Amino acid sequence: MAKKKGSDPKASSKKKSKVAAKPTAPRRAAAPKAKGPLFPAWVQFPSIAGNDNPLYPQIFKALAAIILLTMMFMAPGVGINGDDKMQNEYEQKLMSYYATFGEDEAALNLPKTDMHLYGGVFEVLSGATNRLLGYDSPEKIGYHKVRHVYNAIFGFLGMLFVALLARMIAGWQAAILALVFMFLSPRFLGHSMMNPKDIPFAAGYIMSVYFIAVLLKELPKPKISTLIGLTIAIGISIGTRAGGLLVVAYLGLFAGLDFLAKYGLPALFKEGKLVLSYLKATLIPVFGGLVIAIIFWPYAQQDPFNNILEALAALSNYRVNIRLLFGGELVYAQELPVDYLPRWVLFTVPLFFITGLVAFIVFMRSIFKNYATMPILLSIFAFLFPFAYVILNGSTVYDGWRHLIFPYTAGVVLTAVAWHFLWHKFNAKPVTSYVVIGAVALMMLEPAIFIARNIHYPYVYFNPIAGGMDGAFGQYETDYWGVSVKQAVDWLEDEGILHDNLQEKVYIATNFHYQLDKYLKNKYNGKAIAVYIRYRERYNRNWDYGIFLSRFARGSHLRNGTWPTKKSIHTIDANNTPLLAILKKVDDNPFKGHEAIKRQDWPTAIQYLSAEVKNFPDNELAWLGLGNAYLNTNDLPKAKECLDKCLSIEPESLGALNYIGLYYLRTNNIAEAEKVFRNTIELESKNSFGYYYLAIIENQRKNIDAAINYAKSAIEANGRFKPAYKLSADLYQAKGDQATAKKFLDAMAKIQ
Repeated sequence: MAKKKGSDPKASSKKKSKVAAKPTAPRRAAAPKAKGPLFPAWVQFPSIAGNDNPLYPQIFKALAAIILLTMMFMAPGVGINGDDKMQNEYEQKLMSYYATFGEDEAALNLPKTDMHLYGGVFEVLSGATNRLLGYDSPEKIGYHKVRHVYNAIFGFLGMLFVALLARMIAGWQAAILALVFMFLSPRFLGHSMMNPKDIPFAAGYIMSVYFIAVLLKELPKPKISTLIGLTIAIGISIGTRAGGLLVVAYLGLFAGLDFLAKYGLPALFKEGKLVLSYLKATLIPVFGGLVIAIIFWPYAQQDPFNNILEALAALSNYRVNIRLLFGGELVYAQELPVDYLPRWVLFTVPLFFITGLVAFIVFMRSIFKNYATMPILLSIFAFLFPFAYVILNGSTVYDGWRHLIFPYTAGVVLTAVAWHFLWHKFNAKPVTSYVVIGAVALMMLEPAIFIARNIHYPYVYFNPIAGGMDGAFGQYETDYWGVSVKQAVDWLEDEGILHDNLQEKVYIATNFHYQLDKYLKNKYNGKAIAVYIRYRERYNRNWDYGIFLSRFARGSHLRNGTWPTKKSIHTIDANNTPLLAILKKVDDNPFKGHEAIKRQDWPTAIQYLSAEVKNFPDNELAWLGLGNAYLNTNDLPKAKECLDKCLSIEPESLGALNYIGLYYLRTNNIAEAEKVFRNTIELESKNSFGYYYLAIIENQRKNIDAAINYAKSAIEANGRFKPAYKLSADLYQAKGDQATAKKFLDAMAKIQ
């Protein structure tokens, strides 16, 4: 009778030996000696993670090296960001603090910027390197390049640990996918080139999450290397921002869950040595991380406990109230709608991230069955909790979602795992597996092309859901940090407008002065001068060229197709959408016209501004000035005509609307005037002019109390608006309240 295949004991033994020689991932972590896991799934690391080709680790290493070198190559060519002024000031003061062994205490109190409330890990590293290289001042361009290279290194670290966490969950395939996903996330990549606040924090955050996951896997006897890694990660997190205490909370929460999952609640009271080992494994990296953070943070050194908590409280409710373009309207940072963060994220992350998250949710049950449970739960928590906290707490955010770029890293881990799962799920069916591969490749191609086309400012990316850059223009901020100023200066050099042999002074106006000043100083024979001026006030000073970004422009103006004006000689674009415009002075008509307005020389103003609109009929400021001049010469029909022209170019020009309200008052059309002024305060809640004239209207109607309320609102909107104080005093005198009237007059007298 024939033997059954495999019935030979020797053959069976050989087969078993052969199988055992193959590297395979363990199905579950080693069980604790005291007791088996109470919840086995918690420590399970299924075999699907071990199906990798041996070449995958090599591919991963090669890809990581290429990405790091690419980022370090890109970084020096990226422009200075708008916050670098305060970052650089802090770095200089930190260097002085350490150089004088703490005698120079300027770094301990920076009330205008509150930078002393931030840790100095990045600034100390970049500052020390700059000093070694001889770049001891922000006036040297090399100084900024060094900072950008460090920024790229931190950005790469964030990408690397996202990939390593994905590998821990699903193997090297997922790690490769996660690494590529991070690099092809234009917002994260763009910030990695020039954002020293949010990117180092994001790197420390995801490093901490990764090492927490490793620690939980190794407990109760973690490796020393794991404890060291977690200590450094916590040090970077807290040493960048006090919000790094989040990872300490994560560590405590998940270490507790890990203990309960493996040993159950009774072990907490019966297994003293086990509890002690957990305490050591968590407290050592926490205290070590705090020590690292404090070393790099002078303010925390003064009173570690209270000052770190003070910084956490202050930065959780940061009182910035700048205007932001959101949904086509300018809104204040402290008055943002609840969908601000969700909409910004939805419109600016790549499609592979969105679809990956959807796939993760749809197949969550299967994913938990096939992958490591504990690090998945940790990644979900690390992704969702910060967003939920900020939204529910009503914390102030601005400039998109850059303050919450750190939890995005954990989100990419989930999307990489989801796409890895989909590929394996349909791998047995060639057609569907090709569909999965083709879909993710196509969704990766779109941001890749954007990055290649806009290598100096990929952070302005908007995805196809938002309509790309074209759909976002006039709806949302694009280059809110003025990074593209560098490319404007480069263009002026290429055109020969700026060169090292300049003989005559060239004045270049801009609404992003810090960056431009750094690029012009110590160059061009000292003849190129940066002039700060707002775009809406661009003719209040004389200049030869202007570099103006769309930041703070009203959405209706941008969407109207009238920005930039015909005086623009070049634009710096992202996917053919202008980020900034370079203007050239043709003559002095607009400047002389506005100078005449300041002198209240109305005939001269009309002369120059009429010449300007004849040559450049799209100059909204010239039409606005003409309308003002005609109002003051009582030529009301011409005033209305000019103001209407201004509004046809800039539909929500606050100045034009205010003057039209005055026009209706002058023509005794009180109802229409009231309607216009109400519109102005809806458009701009701090429009003191609108509140003031609504008070005038209510006073004319003998509604004294309503008039007083509007006059007070005018003062709240602009505490230096003297007419509102005078009107308030007159209104209280009319009510017979002389004491209150005197208070307003006294307050007015104190205004310089």
